[in-house]
Amino acid sequence: MNQDDAYSLARAILLIGGIVAIAFGATALGASLTTPRALPDMLANPGPLLGVIVGVAALVASSRIKEEAIAIVMAVLGFLAGGLGGVLVAIGGIWAIISRYTLKAA
Repeated sequence: MNQDDAYSLARAILLIGGIVAIAFGATALGASLTTPRALPDMLANPGPLLGVIVGVAALVASSRIKEEAIAIVMAVLGFLAGGLGGVLVAIGGIWAIISRYTLKAA
């Protein structure tokens, strides 16, 4: 596996993680908005909103995953978001960092 293949894999993992984070975050956010105390609940538990934000950031940043700073930010945001989508975003960021330093360019 060369570096370009590894970046393609990191991009794919990041895209899948972003889509999953948006889907789960939007579902949880929609469920929390149906309660009478929607705003206080959302402020007390910002997880669904953070999941949507991280998912959108992952989709936008997936084309620039070769940049080290973007990969680090995606790894940290993935850990902060949590859930399946967040884990996939974090894995995509970590995979991009690993491939930058361990694999040779084609």
